[in-house]
Amino acid sequence: MSSMSVNGVLICVGSELLRGKINTHTATLARRLQPLGITLAREESIPDDQVALTAAIRRGLAQYPLVIVTGGLGPTFDDLSREAAAEASGRPLIRSAALLRGLKAKFHKARYRAMPPMNARQADVMRGAEILPNGFGTAPGQWLEWSPGKILILLPGPPRELKPMLDIVLARLRRVFKTRPRVERHLHFVGIPESRADQKIRPLIRRYSRTPGVQVDFTILAHLGLVDFDIFVEADRARHATRMADTIVKAIQQRLCRYFYGLGERHTLERAVGDALLAARATVSVAESCTGGLLSAQLTELPGSSVYFLGGVVAYSNRMKETQLEVPAELLARHGAVSAPVARAMAQGIRARVDSTYGIGITGIAGPGGGTKDKPVGLVFIALATPQRTRVQKFLFTGARDVVRARAVTAALDLLRQDFRPHR
Repeated sequence: MSSMSVNGVLICVGSELLRGKINTHTATLARRLQPLGITLAREESIPDDQVALTAAIRRGLAQYPLVIVTGGLGPTFDDLSREAAAEASGRPLIRSAALLRGLKAKFHKARYRAMPPMNARQADVMRGAEILPNGFGTAPGQWLEWSPGKILILLPGPPRELKPMLDIVLARLRRVFKTRPRVERHLHFVGIPESRADQKIRPLIRRYSRTPGVQVDFTILAHLGLVDFDIFVEADRARHATRMADTIVKAIQQRLCRYFYGLGERHTLERAVGDALLAARATVSVAESCTGGLLSAQLTELPGSSVYFLGGVVAYSNRMKETQLEVPAELLARHGAVSAPVARAMAQGIRARVDSTYGIGITGIAGPGGGTKDKPVGLVFIALATPQRTRVQKFLFTGARDVVRARAVTAALDLLRQDFRPHR
């Protein structure tokens, strides 16, 4: 099958998805399918109900060339994806003797006494479907070419089982849906609102989208102070798509250079900061109050971070700020723990105590209580002490406690990142 692009539907099965459990499959599948020129046109969350699930699969097969079902492949009474898919596709289930032997071998290898009888259901395969092996569980997937160019795929729900199987599925989908060469680029920004980033970038995308023979798609996503911008470029030739993608990236970087920190799907802010510290042969230490060690955890997320991260202090109480960071008691009494002078003293104190190139101090009110009219919940002061000076920035974050703390960590990393940029 050849086309400019392909639309598909994702059907996520499980009553728990409609009772508050966070479903990450949509983001995972959408991101992995985009480079193939496959777009998720719709996503449905369906309860453990065979009638509802059968109807959803039947709708998908009627409307889209690709239907992916995740979940409902376990051995229990409420795992109904196999039965619903068989009914919707008109392909009866046939028990695979080879698959049943493999399931029994897995239980034997795991040193269970015997496979429970109910697990035998996992060896039921739609007539004409191919088995997708599951190396991390007992629920095999299924691949059914329902009609030429129309694919129905069943995959397990647990992420640790689903994600490794995607490599097999994506390789096969690439062969079935032969789209034009497609190139993707992933840009990351910090310290700029999503709406402002979109306002600055959209005219560039609009300009390059007018290029004959080229199709440009993009997505923008903001989360906890960060903005991710994904670009997808299709052209008749791979080199044309690559050249256009690189041109767009360069134009965006020039327009938003102050906020740009990385290129690549897995380029995180802590990696950008770590790389900058390594290149400068610099070190950092942190003094945290309201973030409770989250900044230290973020800085040590990457292997090799011990080269540049020397340590930190979580100083929640005023007494700890005085004894561990040498924050003067009179400063705390005059300005309060949540203040610019105290953040400054914390950053300078940890830098002197650890003898690091940089020192970061964070103090704030994460909530939900503790705020006042003058110092509301979400107020955070972050200081960066360098060999030359100490900068302090004031922030007022909105959201729940975990959001305030996460936003404060992002802001602290960004403050450090900015010191490595050319002076404005």
